Amino acid sequence: MKKGLLLSVLVLIVCFVSSAVADEVDVLIKQLSKGNVSQRLAAAKGLNEKKDPRAVTSLVTALRKDPNWDVRLAAEDALVSIGSFSVKPLVQILQEEKECFPRRRAARALTELKETCDPRELKNLAQKDKDCFVRRCAARALGEVRDPEAAEFLDEAMKKKDLEVIKAAYAYYIRKGEPGAEDILIEALQALCWDKKMIFDFAHSGNEKLKQAADEIVKKQGYKAPLDWSGPRWGKV
Repeated sequence: MKKGLLLSVLVLIVCFVSSAVADEVDVLIKQLSKGNVSQRLAAAKGLNEKKDPRAVTSLVTALRKDPNWDVRLAAEDALVSIGSFSVKPLVQILQEEKECFPRRRAARALTELKETCDPRELKNLAQKDKDCFVRRCAARALGEVRDPEAAEFLDEAMKKKDLEVIKAAYAYYIRKGEPGAEDILIEALQALCWDKKMIFDFAHSGNEKLKQAADEIVKKQGYKAPLDWSGPRWGKV
């Protein structure tokens, strides 16, 4: 009798907590669409913490249309936190949206969601999108996806010496460690000599040619190279 009563109490507590969380998400969704700037920003950050798929539609709307950039960026972060439920709406932004900003932010979000994104869609974006930033984000994401189709696309880009793809997915090529790839990778590095992460990745890659090229840029630009750096290693997938 006591066990049955205890079980009933526990069920009621769980239902109450679930209902409270659901109600809070609903409040945040409403606040995101109708609040002032500070309220909308707080709502986007709150939905980031909740990670509730019901918020995806409202967050996508905020990413596309909110007049405040901070709110848009917070909406992007929340969509990434929610995960796979955000992928399809983000792809839809890239297919339908004409404004540059939301398309670029959607591409960045998909880069973070690479493990849940269809490699075929990423490949299509990397090849055909009209915006070079979107193409670069898609190629970078392909470099992180453990998928044969993605690898085939990137390997073909290396054969063709497609510098745009190589610049974006350089980490993939470092990990692959293909002999003879150093020269085109160094060319990619020199084209992006302002990218500190890329420079330090090359410097700590374990490949002497890449290290020398990176060290030259570090010295020329006056960068302070970190002694410890976590990045792709040559020939270590």
